[in-house]
This record gives sequence, C-alpha cells and structure tokens, in this order.
Amino acid sequence: MCSVGDENFETEEEKCMPAGGKITLANTKCNKCRENDPIVVLRSKDAYCEACFLAGATHKFKALLGKHKLIRPNDKVLIHHQIGHPSTALLHFLRCGLDLTTHKKLRFDVIFVYVEDNSQFTVDYRKEVLKKIENEIKLFKFVIKFVSFNDYIVNNNKLGDIVDNPDNLTLNEDDKININNIFVSKLNKTNKNDILHIKKRNLLIEIAKNLNCKFILTPEISSDIASQLLGEISLGRGSHVPIDTGFCDDRNQDVKILRPLRLFDMKELAFYNKLNSLDPISIKQTEINPYSSVQDLMKKFVNDLQVNYPATVTTIMKTGDKLAINDNGKQKCQLCMGPILNSNEELSSAESTSFSHWVSTQKPDNSKEKSRQEKYDSILKHYKVSENNNYCYSCKKIEGSIKS
Repeated sequence: MCSVGDENFETEEEKCMPAGGKITLANTKCNKCRENDPIVVLRSKDAYCEACFLAGATHKFKALLGKHKLIRPNDKVLIHHQIGHPSTALLHFLRCGLDLTTHKKLRFDVIFVYVEDNSQFTVDYRKEVLKKIENEIKLFKFVIKFVSFNDYIVNNNKLGDIVDNPDNLTLNEDDKININNIFVSKLNKTNKNDILHIKKRNLLIEIAKNLNCKFILTPEISSDIASQLLGEISLGRGSHVPIDTGFCDDRNQDVKILRPLRLFDMKELAFYNKLNSLDPISIKQTEINPYSSVQDLMKKFVNDLQVNYPATVTTIMKTGDKLAINDNGKQKCQLCMGPILNSNEELSSAESTSFSHWVSTQKPDNSKEKSRQEKYDSILKHYKVSENNNYCYSCKKIEGSIKS
C-alpha cells in the first residue's frame, strides 16, 4: 500500500507501533477456566490461576515433544544441564513425565551432563557450584555426568574423561588462560563467543556419542532463540537459522539436538518453579558490556523491546520458523558442521560479497580503447571463485582466529 503523504495525517507517535497494554489482577478471572482468581499474568495480558497455569505449562512441554515424534520409546537422551530457572524447570518436567502411570508417560531414558566452563571463578567456588548441581540432580533421582570444557580445549577438541563424581574433575586457576590461548591475539569478543558456542555444541555431540545417546535436550528458551536468530543473520549464518534456532538441530546424522523449552519465557518458568517450590541454583553474575559483542547486543535489543512490546520474541521466532534451506547440499562445514549451499549459476550473497571485495581491490582500467562490456568481461576472466569450500561463509571469517 502506498504511504506517500501519510505524514500529513499522522503524528510521530501514531507512526510507531503502540506499546502493549498491561492488565492487573484486580477484578479479573482466569483466562482458561473463567472461575478462579488469577495469580500470574503472562505476556502482559493473559491471566491464569495456579491450576490452569501449571496444567498449561506441562501440556506445552509435552505437546512440543509429541508433535515432532522424534524420540522413540527406550531411546537414550542426553540432557544438557545448566544453571538457572530453565534447567530446573526441565528437571521437573522430565521427572513428572517419567513418573506418570498413564499413556502420556515419557518413555525414554535420560542421562544428565554438566559441562564445567566457569573458568572465570576461583577453583573453590567452582567446586562449590558442582556440589550444588550434584545435589540438585540427586533430589530428582537422576544420573549426572561431569565434563571439563577446559580439558576439551587443551586436548585439541578431543573428549576427555566423563566422570560421575565432580571431585574427580580437574580444575585449575589457569583454565581461563588455557581457553583464551586457543585464540589469536586481539580477537574481538563477537568471534570468541561464536567459536566457543560452536565448540561447546561439538563437545555435547561427542559426549552423546560416547554415552550412546541419539538425542540431546538443551534448555534454551524463547528469548535465547530470538536473540540468537538475529545474531546468526548478523554474522552471516542466515542459511543456518532453521537448524540453529528451530526445534531440531539435525546437522549431525547420529545425534540430534532438541530444544523443548523454546516456547517458554523466563517469567513463565520462574513462576513454574515458584509454584512447585523449586529453588534453582544461582551463581555470581559477571558484569557484561552489552555493546562488546554482537551476541550481547542482540540479547539487550530483544529483551528491551520485549518489555513494552510482548509480541517481539514470538514474532521473531515465528518468522524464523518460516525460513528454510532450499538446497542443503552434501558438504558440511568443518568447523560448525552446518551445510554448505551448492553453487549455481546465480551468485549467492556470500559470493557476491566476495566478488565486490575483490573488485574494490583491483586497479581500475582507464583505457579508452575498451568498451564498458569489454572491461567487465576482463574482470570476470581474472576473477576466481574461492576453491576453499571446507567452511561456510561465516566460519571462513573465524577459522583463521583459532590457533592450530
């Protein structure tokens, strides 16, 4: 629709999307049962009583797993345990689902794993955190394994010991230095975060293979997915959005990564834990400059926008769910294991960027004897498409930042 002349009829405030309205619990009833008094308001407009809220949260978790029908009975599933409300809620969801005696019971076997990567803290504090995690898992009667991320890095991306007792995990004060030593000097934080994220995902896949697990469940929530989606596009990984932010990451043929909490937000899970008398583990929070990296900036952007516009995260996620790769290709990136798109007659966005960069570095041909078409044909004749197809576009930018 044409918008020319709209400024004559709208004020500056009317041009902007209005902020979402907020409701109060006074004189309102539960949106679901329409009978009981609500105790929680979600998305600034949906009020629920305790029974309806807990039933709805449980149904949402099981419905997402059941919708995709990927996990079969007796499959072994690895649960990536982290610190915070999402992981504690996931613990409770799984325990309740496995303890059911109805046909809705979860029928797969679970193994929890905690990847120790708190190298920014002292050894004593890290040991204290590990003990708390062990006690939390024992409270739910699950089995947990512990793996050191530092050992994985020091051993040149080879899986180290998987221990049952956190006391057997080797922790050193110089672990942070060892991790930073894999990067070249003066590497920006954006690329560091990108590399560490890839390496942690690859480590989880190696652990799952070692423990004969076909699936990995991770505790990412909706705000994590939304900020990661925007970050992936910003870093040139737009073709990987379906597998990086969708429900199922199937880039590895043997192990699939599933995100069962991707439809939940932090407030929803915090209330769920509160109503179930669950006390998640908390650790010291280090101060982060939101403008120091693309990933941190996207988190700030999404979270700030979500405060006044509750549909922000949902809109981003639904848009991301509509994206798909037309041609995955058979070749995989050696670093992130994502698909490398097959070349065709038309230049891809990555190839167009590479060509533009190459042209800008060439000496211009100012001869008047050649026509414009002849000059263009001469440029194409000397331009060679990069033969290094071992990495996707984004990984080509960062693979040189890792010390071999």
